[in-house]
Amino acid sequence: MEWAVLSDIGTTRQTNEDSYLADPEKQLYIVADGMGGQAAGAVASKLAVSVISDFIESAEKPSELTWPFGFNDSLPHQHNVLKTAILLANSRVLQKAEQMEKDLKIGTTLIAVWVQQRTAHYSHAGDSRLYLLRKGELTQLTEDHTLVQEQLNRGIITQEEMEDHTLRHVITRSIGGRENVEVEVEELPLAVGDQLLLCSDGLSSSLGNEDISRILQAEADLEIACEQLIRSALEAGSRDNITAVLLRLMPIEKVVRRV
Repeated sequence: MEWAVLSDIGTTRQTNEDSYLADPEKQLYIVADGMGGQAAGAVASKLAVSVISDFIESAEKPSELTWPFGFNDSLPHQHNVLKTAILLANSRVLQKAEQMEKDLKIGTTLIAVWVQQRTAHYSHAGDSRLYLLRKGELTQLTEDHTLVQEQLNRGIITQEEMEDHTLRHVITRSIGGRENVEVEVEELPLAVGDQLLLCSDGLSSSLGNEDISRILQAEADLEIACEQLIRSALEAGSRDNITAVLLRLMPIEKVVRRV
């Protein structure tokens, strides 16, 4: 995977509560958007990223691997690993909250992608998103865990009402939000040239699919594409922290030449 990452504090926040990971050796990529205000959200997002990374690293040593939440034989091994990593992160964030100030609630949204044998295994919580650009067509692979998304699914509100709804940022699922969090893992076989965009809602709440698609298709350099995505989000009025991790599956011969 070719990759690039960029994170920006934005125009109004005093701290950047977003955290990210781009680890080409593990083929693990994460964006986490912390919640809790001040530095508390950053504590949650950094902790979640660290715990997930550490557990997936342990998956390379099967003899030392333990399954604190059980192992589901009906799921692929990679799904069990990623699900357990996220459940463990949820537990650790909850424990951290108990150690901090009384009544302080911290948590983080999350999108994690683990690439194994040209297949992307991914899971998310909250409104951090994953997009796929394939042959010029952009697809949002994740569905936000938000109150307005649930209302849209039930037909209570329309797409237009959802975009301007006063409660559009109310999260219904997060890491550290509650003791029992539902974790779903999906997988996507990748084709050469596929691009994956992981991002916090500071980007997706300001740029529509057409804007994101246009930028990704216009710029072949992933680092420059990340810069343009964040610049466009800021120009569109984003007031939040903004993080983008951009991946592209390269032909094998190009990888060999780089090595």
